[in-house]
Amino acid sequence: MLSKLAFKNALKSIKDYGVYLFTLVLCVGIFYMFNSIYAQKEIIAVTEATETAMRALQKILSYLSVFVSVILGLLIVYANNFFIKRRKKEFGIYMTLGMDKGGISIILMLETSIMALMALVVGLILGVFGSQMMSIFTAKLFEADLSSYRFIFSYNAAVKSIIYFGIIFLTVILFNTFSISKLKLIDLIYGGRKNEMPRIKSMKISTAVFVFSLLCLVAAYTIILKNGIIKINLWFLLSIILGILGTVLFFMSLSGFIVLFMQYNKGLYYKNINIFVLRQFSSKINTNFISISVICLLLFLVISIFSSGYSMQSLLSNEIRTSFPYDYSLVDYNYNDDENIGTISGRLPSDIADSKLVANSYEYSIGKMKNGKALYGDYSLDFPKTLFKYEETPLQFISISDYNALRQMKGMSEVVLTEQNYIIIYDREMVRDVAEQFYDKSIELNFAGNTLVPLSPAENFVLSNIEYASITFVVADSFLGKMDVGKKVLNINCVNKEAAREFGVLLDNYNVESDQVRAFIYYSSRQQLYDASVVSKVSISFLAIYLGAVFMITCAAILAIQQLSEVADNIKRYDLLNKLGVEQGMLNHALFVQILSYFLLPLLLAAVHSVIGLIVVNKVIKLFGKIDIGFSLSATAIFILLIYGLYFLLTYIGSKGIVNKR
Repeated sequence: MLSKLAFKNALKSIKDYGVYLFTLVLCVGIFYMFNSIYAQKEIIAVTEATETAMRALQKILSYLSVFVSVILGLLIVYANNFFIKRRKKEFGIYMTLGMDKGGISIILMLETSIMALMALVVGLILGVFGSQMMSIFTAKLFEADLSSYRFIFSYNAAVKSIIYFGIIFLTVILFNTFSISKLKLIDLIYGGRKNEMPRIKSMKISTAVFVFSLLCLVAAYTIILKNGIIKINLWFLLSIILGILGTVLFFMSLSGFIVLFMQYNKGLYYKNINIFVLRQFSSKINTNFISISVICLLLFLVISIFSSGYSMQSLLSNEIRTSFPYDYSLVDYNYNDDENIGTISGRLPSDIADSKLVANSYEYSIGKMKNGKALYGDYSLDFPKTLFKYEETPLQFISISDYNALRQMKGMSEVVLTEQNYIIIYDREMVRDVAEQFYDKSIELNFAGNTLVPLSPAENFVLSNIEYASITFVVADSFLGKMDVGKKVLNINCVNKEAAREFGVLLDNYNVESDQVRAFIYYSSRQQLYDASVVSKVSISFLAIYLGAVFMITCAAILAIQQLSEVADNIKRYDLLNKLGVEQGMLNHALFVQILSYFLLPLLLAAVHSVIGLIVVNKVIKLFGKIDIGFSLSATAIFILLIYGLYFLLTYIGSKGIVNKR
């Protein structure tokens, strides 16, 4: 008897609350897709380093899945809480007919199990097919080949999805049992007749709180724009606190402020059934201002994570292609301790130095001033906040001969430099502003009575694989002999990729005899740097998409469930409007406006938060390179509008179905 009743109720719930089942299916599918990443290595042509990266990514996503499971569990518990409230009268009838609370708990347990089973089956099917599309995206991120593509199924991802969601629904069952045990018959029968009272009854106080919330938000925006996100200090924490406080107070006072504002616009206030729409909307905002505030903040995170995450992976993709100019860079220091140790190439064994694997090579020296204005802090420069203690960094120099030789290795033309001039080169965008100041301010450099002025604006040029965020000054050859040698670097290009791999084995097997001085301290290879950048790019992309998708679904699902519950709870009011002569089309329009306003409100404030947040974040990202923020914002907007719009549409259709079938 109970199982039959539970089955009928489950079918009814699917029809009335399809948004809930849709959310469960979507969550299971996404959960499977991201936990099947490692299985995709079977169809993607990957290197050993890439496979290691995928294994590391799988571990990261496994840990993240625990957090995601908690979020989804809270969402499902929250949704079930709404359903229990929605069905209070139904449960009251059961108890009036003689059913005890244990019987009601059994019905809910069976209903939950049926819903969970359907969601798992459909969600796993969606996830399996979605993971095939994910393989293409993964291959693109890893810049790998998909020539051996075939249909794959990840047994581990499926088992993990079943276990995690089994635990979640077991928690839901326990929550439902606890909630039912606390209910009283009088509350069940008359629970739907309680009206929500305004949080702030005075319109003047509501308006004052609304204005104060705006002041809090403006103060938070001003502080974070001035302080930035690099320095985690009291100002940063204050901006976060003011932002959260302003958001909560904004929604807490909004209902009263909107009513007061609309009452001053009597033509609009009394038009059609706007009074009813306004009261319904403001009542729901007043009731759920905490949850709407949380949704707004989560939407802010979604926009920020997606936009900045895509920008970072795009930046890393560009860095992979442009920042590693040589197959190998060998480095040695401590030249001033022993002037007779010679060059790196001179100390390498013949099987490495004269290897046929090498296409071309060049060794250069980096000099530093012995005295005088040897540090960046000795000059009148403005340093970005992100360059910590850069003013204490020594200036470094390279001779014009070495510079031209490196340019020739890259196929670039030579430059001419006199002893009265110097050239500024930099390797990363983060130090560009500092480098450009030497030319813009015509800063003079002095060497043993000689004054040098900048020849041309600063140029982007990467000297080796080991340089990062460095500014180098190119000077005449005669000046370098008057400086201390800070380090020597031997750049090597091999004849092809296979030769580069073989040459790496030679370097790894290089040993020094007891009476010899090691030729180099360490080396940096293009492949190592490439692999590290790919790992960073892929990790950022998947984390941004995974978290962004989960947060987006959570926000949209909560709004949808709240609206469906609100419509169901107020069905008698819609009946009354119909009896008073309100046409069905006008009721549908009222529903559309009410639901659209409810969905748009947190999104609009989140968009304002995101504009400020992205301005601050992009100030940091731009230090690492040029980005196309317009494209990343467009991609984010499309994703949000797709998910958000779909939930809005499903909510409107579901709400209209509840009203029209009364």
